[in-house]
Amino acid sequence: MIHFLIRHAVLFTSLMLFANIAVAQIGNGGWLNLTHTQKLSPKFDLLTDFQFRSANNFDYLGTRLLRGAFSYNLNKQHSVALGYGNITDWDMINEERISTLEHRVFQQYIYKNVVERLRLNFRMRFEQRFRGPEADFSQRLRLQFGAVIPLIADEKFSKGMYSLLQSEVMFNVQHKERINNSFFDQHRPLVALGYRFNKHVDAEFGYLRLQQRRRTGDTERDLVQFRVLTNF
Repeated sequence: MIHFLIRHAVLFTSLMLFANIAVAQIGNGGWLNLTHTQKLSPKFDLLTDFQFRSANNFDYLGTRLLRGAFSYNLNKQHSVALGYGNITDWDMINEERISTLEHRVFQQYIYKNVVERLRLNFRMRFEQRFRGPEADFSQRLRLQFGAVIPLIADEKFSKGMYSLLQSEVMFNVQHKERINNSFFDQHRPLVALGYRFNKHVDAEFGYLRLQQRRRTGDTERDLVQFRVLTNF
């Protein structure tokens, strides 16, 4: 069953990366991601993620995300994690910058596999969101499919250049009326070029198209993303 999902996830990702849906083009921006995995033992890892996202047209800092989790490795392919995220969003309202704080608890499952030189990844994340001054509660499901393709690299892929194809979809599974009145929330197709400096450090630069459903209608943003991944 897992192999069936992964095979079709690659096809799904490739198609959705270039899908064109009727949405309002509202601008562009950039995301900076710093992701670290710290191995605590053969079974336990500490996951940390720091993200800084610009508002439209790089006008100001639109989102700051701090996230951490403890991960348990069931084996080399399967892992589960429990984590917490602290997210602050800023919006410009009547020429005043207004912030919204969100506390987020999440559970996730990750499956990894290697097919010849192709590195495949499937992640399922379930989030409990407490947003705004009243801590409005909602729940969201996220499904992410990814494929890392070594381009110019050594045989063991310990160093070299690679490409990344990734697609993530998000669904509001509880209290959608507190988000956007829709089951569908977001779609994030990504294509990136990366370089693995060694087995501990990767860097990626890519293009992400953010398709999001808001109360006022569907919107789309073209984003550049720079991500550094470390693993010790």
